[in-house]
Amino acid sequence: MKNLILCLSIVLFLPSAFSSNFSSNLILPSEISSASYPSVLDTDGNPLKAGLRYFVLPILRGTGGGLILSRVVDKNVKNCPQDIVQDPNELHLGRPVEFFPAYPSKTGELILKNNPINVKFYSPSATSRCANFTVWKMDKKYKYVVGRGKVGILNNIRNWFRIQPYGKGYRFVYCPTLCVPCKIKCSDLVISYEQQGDNADIRRLAASGNELPFSVQFKKA
Repeated sequence: MKNLILCLSIVLFLPSAFSSNFSSNLILPSEISSASYPSVLDTDGNPLKAGLRYFVLPILRGTGGGLILSRVVDKNVKNCPQDIVQDPNELHLGRPVEFFPAYPSKTGELILKNNPINVKFYSPSATSRCANFTVWKMDKKYKYVVGRGKVGILNNIRNWFRIQPYGKGYRFVYCPTLCVPCKIKCSDLVISYEQQGDNADIRRLAASGNELPFSVQFKKA
């Protein structure tokens, strides 16, 4: 009888344990100190700090400029731009971002490698209508990064990203690590080139299929 109960328990547990539903509660990496993980550095060699503003720029010359918010899907000018794209002009630094760690009480003001963070485009006015569409978030299909997130909500796993060393710079990774009960697929962020009618390709920030990561550096604004 005990064996039967055990088997039934396993059968009932498996569907939820291996579900691909990402709406379950998130357990982010626990209390990690700044001594455990080195800081991410800007182009001047200084540690990135929470709440300060930085331009996200490609490492490779001639591969475009910084990141901005744009209207790709919804082109209605009455609506706030919510799609994150790369400016094709390498002379354009884009729009600066701010970083907010998941556990500021443990990591302090430093942005650490491979630690969960919120990424938010700087908005001069926190009360402006479009200020609510500046925080990075994976879309519902887990394909594109859009500006519909919220800062500091631990149980919304689509809001959390990481910065990891990559080559001579860094890469963004969508990888909230542990969701109970669900299976998380970690993805590098890449620049996806997409044709938009007769216009030049739109360069959207997206989750990688098999593409190489978007190699970036951080310049203090």
